[in-house]
Amino acid sequence: MDIMTEQAKLAKNITHDFACDLSAQDARRSYERDGVVLLKGVLSKAEIENLRRAVDHQMAHADASETAYDFQKMADQFWKRGGRFRSGNATRFDLERLSDIVAADKAARPLYEEDVMTPPRHASFFYEAAGWRHYKEIRQVAMDSRLPELVADLLDSNYVNFWEDTTFVKTPGATLRTPFHQDYTYFQIQGDKCCIVWITLDEVDAGNGALEYVIGSHRWGRAFAPNVFVSQTPLPGSPYERLPDIEAMRDRYDIRTVSAKPGDVIIHHVMTVHGSCGNRTANRPRRGISFRYCGDDVRYHDKPGAMRQPWVCHSLKNGDPLYADAYPRVWPRAFPGAETSRLYD
Repeated sequence: MDIMTEQAKLAKNITHDFACDLSAQDARRSYERDGVVLLKGVLSKAEIENLRRAVDHQMAHADASETAYDFQKMADQFWKRGGRFRSGNATRFDLERLSDIVAADKAARPLYEEDVMTPPRHASFFYEAAGWRHYKEIRQVAMDSRLPELVADLLDSNYVNFWEDTTFVKTPGATLRTPFHQDYTYFQIQGDKCCIVWITLDEVDAGNGALEYVIGSHRWGRAFAPNVFVSQTPLPGSPYERLPDIEAMRDRYDIRTVSAKPGDVIIHHVMTVHGSCGNRTANRPRRGISFRYCGDDVRYHDKPGAMRQPWVCHSLKNGDPLYADAYPRVWPRAFPGAETSRLYD
């Protein structure tokens, strides 16, 4: 039986869902109004199976990865045993420094689901980035599926570049919440036409880790410092303001939980504040992968505190369009039926 908090039971669901046969104008209107839109049945069963295969392989080989982390394990190390963050062979983040920063943050606190401080030993909040560079299954969906054209319509953009992908998996019992955050300050970009496409590979709801969105937050006109994901502590070096403690003031915001099924996609604006529930179920994983796309007004901008991208090499300077192999142009296609992903095999 799923164990859910009263908060999760009462969570509001987005009611303006869209089937894919609705007009791009209708979807764009909701996206512009709320900062997020749910589109149903966008990806095929074959595409979902390919993504599952890649994500399962990422998790099975996490110990050998330089960019794979278990946020649940890191949080447990820090909050329960008073230790420092440790994460196998991963080297993307300076964990020693992050430990010191969280320890010095008087406002930091654990973000476990309420009254659940001892998840099963096997519970995991898995994170991995830039899978498109290693898995053709991810490249094919990111570059050659319906997504690039759909995003171009949604953003009203003449062209679309692919920025990066990230995998997020919450296994049953992974009770660490994803803290509310805003993606914009994690990326080396400047511009409005940037969105994140979140793809669930399992049916997801408030019980096993559904995403939560602060409706309309993309129109606040405020940029917030990125956080360390195991607490709301801002990452070092960011000049932006700290995000308000939304978790402690939920009744002041229009927070909506989005349930989705495999094949559906949730698309949110890069400025939209969002987070997610923990997985309080006994047997329902929540495997998800997000793709980040940039439209024709986006320029490279190496803002202070932005997260370093793995395996990225280019000569772009601040203000340059994303004309680089590191950021593939995925729409429009070179010719009908062209498969951009093959260029990166």
